[in-house]
Amino acid sequence: MKLFFVSLFIFTMFLFCPVTIQAIDWEKQAVEDAKQDKIVIAFNKDQMTGDQVPRILPDGRIALYFMTGGYTEPAPENHIAVVYSNDNGDTWTSGETLNLGIPRSGNTIGQLPTEALVLGNKITLFFSTHAGHLERSWQSWMATTNDNGKTWDKPQLLPGRLAAATFIRAHIITRDKRILLPFQHNIGNLKDPNGDVVARNRDNPNAYPTPITNTRNGVLISKDEGQTWSEHGNIRLPIPENTHLWAENAIVEPTKDRIVMLIRPEWWGGTLYKAESSDGGLTWPEVAEKTEIPNPSSKISLYLIAENTVALLHNPNPKHRSPLSLWISFDGMKTWAYKRVVIAESYAGPKANLNYPEGYVTSDKQWLHFSIDDNRRRALFVRAKLPPLPKTAE
Repeated sequence: MKLFFVSLFIFTMFLFCPVTIQAIDWEKQAVEDAKQDKIVIAFNKDQMTGDQVPRILPDGRIALYFMTGGYTEPAPENHIAVVYSNDNGDTWTSGETLNLGIPRSGNTIGQLPTEALVLGNKITLFFSTHAGHLERSWQSWMATTNDNGKTWDKPQLLPGRLAAATFIRAHIITRDKRILLPFQHNIGNLKDPNGDVVARNRDNPNAYPTPITNTRNGVLISKDEGQTWSEHGNIRLPIPENTHLWAENAIVEPTKDRIVMLIRPEWWGGTLYKAESSDGGLTWPEVAEKTEIPNPSSKISLYLIAENTVALLHNPNPKHRSPLSLWISFDGMKTWAYKRVVIAESYAGPKANLNYPEGYVTSDKQWLHFSIDDNRRRALFVRAKLPPLPKTAE
């Protein structure tokens, strides 16, 4: 009799308990989700296209800021452009050059966006300028608009050392309503006695080179909706000094005050690096550690979907920037139960690249909208279907 009641209890628990993550056939779910994806060409002018940042504007349109011009980067022809969509990304306007009030000549002839922050009616665009190459006069700015980009206030340099040799990456809004902006900053050659890149770029832009070496990673934090910023973190990778490196980091907050940063490796790496903060981004380790997430040295992006549920857009091929895949973790990035290919290969064929995904999760948590550059020649806008959340992840 006792055995009967034990068996009945186990059966009842199995019958009425919520669906668990393990019980879902994620491979089958991925196939169904892929059927609902939509990919649209947002810009295609047979010229350099990269560094896309899609954001929903205060007026409801989608803006896609990106770098274009010429056929390589960095180059004097590089400039910031924007296209708009009024129909959720189905159609796009023709590209127009974005004039932020900085002359496209001399040491600021080259310009590219890296992030756009939309808060209420205010848009803040983070961008960099250079003299046609990043080894001299590479400066980093922010400009604001309160009329959906019709006019822009005078750009301001980023605070402190980040005014030079810095890229700002995709922001997050923490659970306590602070803004965190990840940055990658190059301190230059440690053997250079004139190693202060901020001073050299401001005082005499042509005096010294600024090697893209010794990258340091961290976050800017604002507690007053972007009025003021404080810098936190000086994370490096466990690689030799004076190594060329593009960090292109991304951050996410899986649970309150736990901030995870993933960092791109260089060509020999093969896997992403990780650093974590347990106090909301205030303090960070000095050195990042390797993960087991494969990466061919390409930018990734992270998105919070629910508590401990994180989406990752990346190239999971350690030797090539293709395919472009969506992975989702339901356990705070310990494992990645959901994996699917969103774009199998470039329009230019299997040897071409799919680069630099960036986007946002829709408010209903049903879709991941993002852009990607297709072999540096066209910008794609993608609506990728997200899977239904298991009960344990809601």
